[in-house]
Amino acid sequence: MGFDSSRRKFLQTGLALPVAGLIAAHSQESFGQASGGVGYRILGRTGLKVSGVGCGVGLIPDPAVLVRAADLGVNYFDTARTYEKGKSEEITGAALKSRRNRIILASKADGMTKAEVLKEMDESLKALRTDHVDIWHLHARDTPDAITDEAVEAQEILKKQGKTRFIGVSVHDINAVVDKIIKLGVHDVVQTTYSYPIGAERNEALHKLHQARIGVIAMKVVVAMSMVGFGPPPKGRKLLTNEGPLAAIKWVLKNPDISTTVPYAVNLEQVEMNFRAMTESYTPQDDKMLFARNEEIRPLYCRMCYRCKGKCPNGIPVTDELRYLAYNDFAGNFRQARNNFMSLPYEIRAVRCSNCSSCAVQCPNGVDVRNRLIRAQDLLA
Repeated sequence: MGFDSSRRKFLQTGLALPVAGLIAAHSQESFGQASGGVGYRILGRTGLKVSGVGCGVGLIPDPAVLVRAADLGVNYFDTARTYEKGKSEEITGAALKSRRNRIILASKADGMTKAEVLKEMDESLKALRTDHVDIWHLHARDTPDAITDEAVEAQEILKKQGKTRFIGVSVHDINAVVDKIIKLGVHDVVQTTYSYPIGAERNEALHKLHQARIGVIAMKVVVAMSMVGFGPPPKGRKLLTNEGPLAAIKWVLKNPDISTTVPYAVNLEQVEMNFRAMTESYTPQDDKMLFARNEEIRPLYCRMCYRCKGKCPNGIPVTDELRYLAYNDFAGNFRQARNNFMSLPYEIRAVRCSNCSSCAVQCPNGVDVRNRLIRAQDLLA
């Protein structure tokens, strides 16, 4: 297949990292060292050994990227039924079919009812070319009510049927749902946003999950430090490189409450960079750089603290719209930004913040909310 030839060509260039003998700088209690420099952690009560850096598959993944990640020893792969209407799962299934027995495969359901979740599982298994997934999440459940009894019942049925080994919840606002997840007591893992700019807001919730032996998967770990969607940097500022995302992953891996991460890699170079995060120590230079970058993006990047929830008189879900804009401005992914924006109800998409003389939302983290929302609406609507 094409992706195999691409991988061989890449290997022939000699760009593969010299990983033998590298040691990850993490506590041995949570992070074991395997051959090839891969660091593995235990995914909560599942007992699964997952690579500290996994692979966020994304909407339309490059098969060569998936194959290279797996061959490096990365073993956690994350996708979702809704990504490009199943196209992401189809590509993932085809690319990793021959490696299925040595990877941990996760996907997600958007359905709220029992019937919807069961149907999505059957569609996912067909697309992924497998008879089971290892983790089956409820996707984007940012309020307690979104974790419906019917959806949870469907998850438990699928687990008993062997169509998934373990069940989880994917969430952006972990503070809003952590207590319900722990009280339910049925979910094995949680996938949530976690990064240098937003870590302090989530540490307490993540520690609660860890104490409950629920595995934690960190997503959106590099988005804020990428800024590839902004184009050429202003005069006087250096072009941002992969060193920002590399340091960002290393920072996340310092937290023993995190089991694995799912950064997205566009190309083979980024796969190698992500892998390096498991083999290099977090340095004072990394810390200095991330601090400076965080201050630079303060008026631009939403920290997803959700303190603005319900404060817009026109009903705009401020955090969500700013997150969608970040997919474009920080990750350079217009398609994902627009797809998410267009999923909002029409009456919300039709609101224009430029019609307001001032904004009712004053961000405690310093984000220029009104102008960022105007940009989101002009760009994505």
